[in-house]
Amino acid sequence: MSPLLDAIVDWEALLQVVWASAAAGIGVTVVFAIALVGATRAVDMRRDGHALEATAYAALAALAAAGVAAFVVFAIVVMTDK
Repeated sequence: MSPLLDAIVDWEALLQVVWASAAAGIGVTVVFAIALVGATRAVDMRRDGHALEATAYAALAALAAAGVAAFVVFAIVVMTDK
């Protein structure tokens, strides 16, 4: 890189932002997908008369939805703290 760019851009901080945002994006997407699977399977199981399995999938969906909410709250706190 040119010395001028090195003086302007903090490459280490930029790299940290890139990998952290990519990890957070992938993490939130996976946890949200788990919430969707849990909710869908809970409805399917309840419709088929499998109450215990439906309850387990509903708990999984609720836990994953709480995880997504925690991710969002954490992101807002980090953004407003800087």
